Amino acid sequence: MSVQLFVRGNLGAEFNLRPVASPKNDEASIVLNFSVASPNFKRNAEGKSEVVSTEWISCEYWNRDAAHLHKILQVGMPVFVTGEERYESYTNRDGIEVRVRKLRVQDVFIVPTERVEAIKLRPKREQSQDNNHVEDADDDIPL
Repeated sequence: MSVQLFVRGNLGAEFNLRPVASPKNDEASIVLNFSVASPNFKRNAEGKSEVVSTEWISCEYWNRDAAHLHKILQVGMPVFVTGEERYESYTNRDGIEVRVRKLRVQDVFIVPTERVEAIKLRPKREQSQDNNHVEDADDDIPL
């Protein structure tokens, strides 16, 4: 049984893209590790929302698109991520076993804002003056 999480928040400061050797084949997999700060809101006496606390979610994205995603993500960028919740344990410096909550990301959605819209990924396509004009490619085929 798996638990699916849907997290909306802002990207944290550290992005880590690294290859991981696969024992099954010669091709290495790529993983992108990042964190998302998800604020918890509460309405105050005036009826306005205020941040009560922030939960940090450690995320790992295993996909061939990880390298491309690494190029476009920026610190503070608002995102919506979905994936499977997992728990891992490790022993810290004091010898205490620590349990960590992670999200194995399936989808990353960049939430549109002015900051995101300012990013130029590729030039815009030129549109013809007559938007209703559609060229028929079959006109040149003799049949």
